Amino acid sequence: MLINAKILRRMMIFVSLCILAGNSVLLYSGLRSLVDAVEWVRHSVEVRQSLSDMEAELAKSQSAKRGYILTEDTFYLQIYYSSAKEAMEEIDALRNFVSDNDEQLDNLIKLSTVLDQKFQEMSEAIRLQISGDRASAKELVRMDRDGGAMESFNAAINEIERIESQLLRERQENVDVARHAAFAALSGFIVAVALLLALLYYLATREIKQKTLASHELKLLADELHRQTEDLTRDRNEIALLNEASSFLHSCNTVAEIASAFPPFTRKLFPDRDGAVFLTAASRNRLDLLCQWGSDDAAQHFAPQQCWGLRRGQVHIHESDAAAPLCEHFGVLGGGASTLCVPLVAHGETVGLLSLWSTAGESGGVDERRIRRMADMVARQLGLTLANIRLKESLKEQTIRDAMTNAFNRRYLEVVSQKEVAKARRFSRPLAVAMIDIDHFKRFNDTQGHPAGDTALVKVSHYLQENIRESDWLFRYGGEEFLMILTDTEPQDACERLDMLRAGVEQLVMRHEGTTLPQVTISCGLAAFPAHADDFDGIVAMADEALYRAKQEGRNCVRIALEDCIAPEPAEPQPA
Repeated sequence: MLINAKILRRMMIFVSLCILAGNSVLLYSGLRSLVDAVEWVRHSVEVRQSLSDMEAELAKSQSAKRGYILTEDTFYLQIYYSSAKEAMEEIDALRNFVSDNDEQLDNLIKLSTVLDQKFQEMSEAIRLQISGDRASAKELVRMDRDGGAMESFNAAINEIERIESQLLRERQENVDVARHAAFAALSGFIVAVALLLALLYYLATREIKQKTLASHELKLLADELHRQTEDLTRDRNEIALLNEASSFLHSCNTVAEIASAFPPFTRKLFPDRDGAVFLTAASRNRLDLLCQWGSDDAAQHFAPQQCWGLRRGQVHIHESDAAAPLCEHFGVLGGGASTLCVPLVAHGETVGLLSLWSTAGESGGVDERRIRRMADMVARQLGLTLANIRLKESLKEQTIRDAMTNAFNRRYLEVVSQKEVAKARRFSRPLAVAMIDIDHFKRFNDTQGHPAGDTALVKVSHYLQENIRESDWLFRYGGEEFLMILTDTEPQDACERLDMLRAGVEQLVMRHEGTTLPQVTISCGLAAFPAHADDFDGIVAMADEALYRAKQEGRNCVRIALEDCIAPEPAEPQPA
């Protein structure tokens, strides 16, 4: 019996050792499979991360290219070349990652070809811009927006991501299978170790701890993958929304259109923040509210000195628990609010301010850094758009106004006259046209000098502009001659109004280089629609004839076409 028990014990030990050995082999195989599966999952994560980085670098290079073509700032060229280099490095990294997959390698070759074509197009646009051919460069930018290169690029990206996502699901399934197999082998290993010595049990316990740690790391890796996927999705949505907002901003022709089109995008970009955009006034001593969203706490006007961001020329952040002071224009919010002020700068000039605030007092963290980054990107685009619109409005103003007198020019008269006559004819309203001429202006120039004559011409023009209604028009017709359109005005009322202006001009005090100039007078000829003519040229001809009669009858008077103006009571001169 003792021998049999010893043999049985040895047999049991042998069997236990065999079971232990078998379980050890199974456990090793399961762990190896698990590690390999984890490595493949990490491989898929790295491929997707490389794709994301490449897309970001391409978007960054496109933005830099557009920035350079719009601003000619070489800073954007540095960003472009850096992004292009990073994108090509990501292509090389992807080639190493997918070298074991022929299908993915073929897709990567297509992607690389499309990417090369894209960078060739952008490089050609930059080359044209550098060579001075701005029109062709901007045309390439326009064609780039409407072309199919990005569709091919996105199609190639989506195909690679689709295959990689499928591989990732398969590899995650392999991870689950390997994990279950490892746990099963571990259970058997624990049972075998329990039959052996305490040392084997200790080793088995230590192996369990190691396995638990590996499982925890796998869970952390899965959580990180999920977080990166969410971040990637959010970044893509934000970039798409920012691109859409940029497209709308570029399509705006006036500041009023920006005030209408901009807030809907900012509500989506900054859903947890209220905000406002302020525009620097022409006097540069005041900022006016352009638009706001969320609450109505934004100030309507404030001085630049009331914003620390404008005073320091950089982004200013105030948090409830920080030392940075709160800007004065946020006075109604109180110190517990979190605020962000970003100056809108373009071409070296501050054109406005982007302000964001939250009364919840929340600050810090990844989300706060994302808001700051997005606010900076939005501010750059908005500042550039506002500067371009202001430039367009300035150029338009220069094309319709006389440079010396600031009265509307004769070219603009052709546009306004047709509209005003058509409006008067349609609504059966009177319309008066006056020809105004400065008396003896040639003699004034000869005796006082042309600079003094220019001063008198400007003074008379400004006086007339300041003392007519907003609905009336003043044009410089030529030399010292002006044409005035008085809307909704009967001839007699227009005659009385012109006589008041004549009396006011007679009382003007003009100085040039410290010397008081002689007084000047004006003569006026008046004609009306439809009393004197049925078309604008006829009205002008009749007004010119009346002006000629005013000159003949002693100047410094008002005459109406076809009949003398009934002389009104002497008018009180209006202040200059």
